[in-house]
Amino acid sequence: MYADMLPLAFDVIDRLLTAADVAELLSVPVSWVREHTRSGRIPHVQLGHYVRYRRETVVSWIGQQEADAFRKYRPQIPTST
Repeated sequence: MYADMLPLAFDVIDRLLTAADVAELLSVPVSWVREHTRSGRIPHVQLGHYVRYRRETVVSWIGQQEADAFRKYRPQIPTST
């Protein structure tokens, strides 16, 4: 019974996202997603003239952006000598 549902569950999880889906995920305008896609700043998959995104890759990219921002802007703590 549940074995029939297994492929459907994987299809939903692995579904490629559109620019509109990514914009909703990130709470940004679709134009922002398209601009960052064209400039190569956001990971994407080119399928002919279609562009799609893997959810797990976008989420990982956001985590990397956050880590980079923290390293760049973290406060410097003076050390006592």
